[in-house]
Amino acid sequence: MRRALFLALLASLPAAATDLPRVVSTNLCADQLALRLAAPTQLLSVSAQSQDARLSSMSELARRFPANHASAEEIVALHPDLVLASRRWLAHNRAELLRRHGIEVLVVPFSTSWAEIFASTRLVAASLGREAEGEALLADVQARLNRLKAHPRPLRALYLRPNGGSAGRNTYVDTVFQSVGLTNHQAELGRVGWGRFDLETLVVSPPDLFVSTDMPIDQGYTKSAYARHPRAQQLIATRPVLQVTGKRWGCSDWQLIDSAEQLAAQVDGLALAEEEHP
Repeated sequence: MRRALFLALLASLPAAATDLPRVVSTNLCADQLALRLAAPTQLLSVSAQSQDARLSSMSELARRFPANHASAEEIVALHPDLVLASRRWLAHNRAELLRRHGIEVLVVPFSTSWAEIFASTRLVAASLGREAEGEALLADVQARLNRLKAHPRPLRALYLRPNGGSAGRNTYVDTVFQSVGLTNHQAELGRVGWGRFDLETLVVSPPDLFVSTDMPIDQGYTKSAYARHPRAQQLIATRPVLQVTGKRWGCSDWQLIDSAEQLAAQVDGLALAEEEHP
């Protein structure tokens, strides 16, 4: 009887970190979820990208773990139970090869809405055996979303990269704008997905404000030709430009709540400035 009680008690205890799957993450966006949700002892390696402060909001934490370059040879040598990967990685690697070594592969979805972000977070958390951590994270995000949505901000915003790239409906940019209460100008014009906001349309139908980011991919001289056009510069100079910083913009995960709060604070600052200087 005592032995049965002891075994029942042991079974009711939470799993130790050593019982959790050992994990290798192979790209920046998967890294961010792994770094946020995994127990430190179960994370064997993260991609080298996540250790680059120019790309990652979590580079300092990522440097505590060995880096990988996402090669199958590296992964097999680490003997993980699970690999977090992207569809692009899977297209160039054979999941069957890894499975022959007892390694499972989980493709982390690229989300475009909060519902998808919540679903992918739960998926990764469950795969890591860290469901409670996932739910705690999402509860915090939901509370912050509720606070943002309580304050409408009825302005037309255009996400505009220096090369003229923008985002319409069915993108995480549109999701962030909706969270803040902003109207996505690209979506308002009927545009769907990722595309270009041509200069002619910008001249004829400018937004109330622009949104830009600090992504390194946009910092080259050639890629910024659109933004250097005199007419574009003239329009940009006459409207507020809100800047999303902190390297939390490109992965479409829970960190977008930080970006949404950044934008909301800047929009609220504009309104306060107008009240003080009508």
